[in-house]
Order: sequence, then structure tokens, then C-alpha cells
Amino acid sequence: MGIALGLGAALSWGLADYFAAVASRGVGPLRVVLGFHLFALIRLAILVLVTDGLDRVTLGELAIFVVVGAVGWVSYLAFYGALAIGPISVLSPIVSGYAAVTVVLAVLLGGDRLTGAQAVAVGITIAGAVLASADVREIVRAKLKRRSALGFALALAAMVLLGAFVFGVSYYRDRIGWLGPIFLARAFASAFVLAHVLAGRGATPGAKEAITETDAIAAGAGPLASGAVVVESNVLGVPRRRELLGLFALLALLDTGGYVCFNLGVGRASTAIVAAAAAPYAIVPMVMGITLFGERPNRAQWLGVGCVIIGVVLLGAAT
Repeated sequence: MGIALGLGAALSWGLADYFAAVASRGVGPLRVVLGFHLFALIRLAILVLVTDGLDRVTLGELAIFVVVGAVGWVSYLAFYGALAIGPISVLSPIVSGYAAVTVVLAVLLGGDRLTGAQAVAVGITIAGAVLASADVREIVRAKLKRRSALGFALALAAMVLLGAFVFGVSYYRDRIGWLGPIFLARAFASAFVLAHVLAGRGATPGAKEAITETDAIAAGAGPLASGAVVVESNVLGVPRRRELLGLFALLALLDTGGYVCFNLGVGRASTAIVAAAAAPYAIVPMVMGITLFGERPNRAQWLGVGCVIIGVVLLGAAT
């Protein structure tokens, strides 16, 4: 059941990535992140009030979630900084390795223990997810210059921070339930993103800019971006205000739903197992690109998809 919920998180986050790419055409990716965070907070706040979801949270834990929220915010900044430098086809697969960081933290700090078979299955699944989001031809052609080196450093930072954020959201799940950690992490991350947007320190595309490869990949939905699909600029029109609000509401549902599935999954399997099952979220927008836009992934990406399928099957057999 934990693996199934992890796959549910992958589906939710993958769909969120696709719709976030559409929304980012209207107001820019960082503001999309803020928009769906605020929509999600409204729903989460209602649930928290109805269920007393914060009644077991201590002041010490509250302080921890301030840090978790800050980690989520800085992960967005690092990822956007990397995307602004490029090359996207090289940097996006690096960030897709966030699940490996979550697994390592779950083992080192969360007390998870993996058998040899589980460790192999986790490795195959995460490696397949990274490969599925990569364009190997572009990676081979990429040249490491000083500016590109900064992009690599920022992508690595985003990978580590995002993996830590996902782990942080799930860490107190057993003590305070599945809802409280999601609400607190989202609330504090929203506060930091809002402050950042108001301060005008982020370079975000304007409302009338055509969607670029960066916009399509960097919508920041769940948990950040996939890189498996790039939406062509002549396919999507700039969403109107009503459409943007609807997209924000949908993103809030999908992105939060991913974290709900993840935390419910952690209640039924180890964090490391659920993180591995959720890693293939990049495949979802890839499938949508194939079915909706006739895109053709390269052989390495298909190999990555195959590795994910094999890894998930092995994970189920070893758990």
C-alpha cells in the first residue's frame, strides 16, 4: 500500500508539473508557486481547523517547520537560478535525483532500514527516473564553462534542498499525523515565497512572455519540476485571469494531493520506500507530451522508463 501511495504522489506531482507549465505562461513560475501555495493553504487551514490537526504540535516542532519552510523556499531559488543559466537538459536530471537525498536522510536520520533487495530496487527506480528526464545527446554536447559550472552547483543545491524538504514534511508524520506537517511546511514556505516576491528579488518572466523551456520545466509544482516535457510556445495561449485562478486551484489540489499521498504512504511503508516509489513523477508529463503533443523521447529516456517499471516491480516484490 505504501508503494501504491508513493506512485499516487508521483502521478499528482507529475500532473501538477504539466499544469504549472501552462500557468507559468501567465505570471511567471515563481508567482505560480506563490499562487498555488496560497490556494492550498486555504484548504489545508480548513482541514486543520476541522480535525484539530495541530493540537499535538510543540513549539520546538514549530521552529523546526520554520526551517523546513525556509529549505523549501531556498530550493526554489536554487532551481530557478540553475534554470536561468542552463543547459536545462543537463541540469533537470540532476534535480530529479532529489529522491536519492530523501532516501539517504530517511536511512541516516529517520531510522529506516533497507534490505539488499530493497536497496537495489530503490537504486534502479531513482536511476530510471533521472534517465527518463535526461536528454543524453545534449548532455554529451554540453561544455562546462564557468557560468555552466554555477548552474551545476545550483542544480546540485536544489537537489539536496528539495530532498531535504520532502523528508522534512514526512519526518514528524508518526507523531503529529499526516496533515500537520504538510500544513506547516506549506505555510512557512508560502511566507518566505511571498516575502521574496514582494521584495522583487526574483527574476520571473512577465505575464506576456512566451513560454520557454525554462518556464515549462520550472513551474515548481510538485515537488519542483520534471524536465521530461517542454511545451511548445505556439501550442498554449497565455491564460486569462479566470483561467489562472482555476489553474492555481487545480495545482493546489494536485501538489498538495501528492504530499498527502506521500505522508499517508509513510504510515504504511518506510520513507525510503515511498520516496523511491514517488521518484518517477517526471514520467507523467513525459507521457502527456507524447499523447498530447506527439513528442518522441529518445532511446535513453525509454530505457529510463523501463528501469522505473522494473524498479517498482522489484520494490513491490522486496517489500
